[in-house]
Amino acid sequence: MYLCLAALSIGIFASCKAKKGVEATFSDLDGSWNIVELNGKVLNPAETNQVIEFDVARHSLSGRAGCNRMMGQIEYSDSRKNIIKFPQVATTRMAVSYTHLTLPTDMSGERELLQALDKVVRFDAVGEVKPVNKIALYGTDNTKLMVIEKK
Repeated sequence: MYLCLAALSIGIFASCKAKKGVEATFSDLDGSWNIVELNGKVLNPAETNQVIEFDVARHSLSGRAGCNRMMGQIEYSDSRKNIIKFPQVATTRMAVSYTHLTLPTDMSGERELLQALDKVVRFDAVGEVKPVNKIALYGTDNTKLMVIEKK
């Protein structure tokens, strides 16, 4: 009986260890990313025109929220693995012609993106591919706010 329990315990431990995915680091964030999911909705980057560019060394982000350019800061500490915040993200206020884009003219997509960025507290790799090419960003209640994909 004890032998069976020991074998079962070893099997469970081995399967848990084997399922550990790829871990994303702050340096994995560096570069340009398309936003491919926002608040549970799958997005087409060619239609939304939403891109985030991370410069981890300078603790900054830039990109496009849709029509408008965005810029802001990244707060992180190497000692607090995968914990990240984006305080003071701002955008330009441009009048845009939407004839070439399939974006809503009420700017709701940009507003939704900025609100999601304000709630982000951590990130994790999506999938088990190295180098990391997809990252999920989560809020304080562990809700997945967005998924970004390397350009």
